[in-house]
Amino acid sequence: MRRSILEAGILKIAIPTDDGVHVSPRLWRASHFMIATVESGSFSILELRENKSVRRVPARPVRPGFRDDRYTAVANLLSDCRVVIASSIGSAMRNTLFRWNIDVIITSEYLVDRVIALFALALLIDESKIDPEDEELAEVVYGHLDFDDGFDG
Repeated sequence: MRRSILEAGILKIAIPTDDGVHVSPRLWRASHFMIATVESGSFSILELRENKSVRRVPARPVRPGFRDDRYTAVANLLSDCRVVIASSIGSAMRNTLFRWNIDVIITSEYLVDRVIALFALALLIDESKIDPEDEELAEVVYGHLDFDDGFDG
């Protein structure tokens, strides 16, 4: 049985990015991954890791299983991370990461540093687990409030 993310203590997380500032829209196509460690409300950024598999990606798969090779290459690149935080992910990529014991969190936050800070404070919501009806209700209830979350951006 997989451990809860919160039970793990010190975590290494990865966020797909093309520029080191914004979360990349597609996880496996990102040119880099921002790698950070998180523990008890604090974090430190370790490195900007290059995704070398994306440089050799043709527009269409050239043989059966080629896409799976790319997904496995990304999972291998992130194998030392416990969590990947992305803005979107396909089921095949999610399943590949699951097999490598890497959890996935989906977010609409678009700034890498904000994503890391919210995760470190246990305030980042996994939007893949939000019921669409609850999401609509939240937009109606909170959509018109002036709310300052303390972050610039």
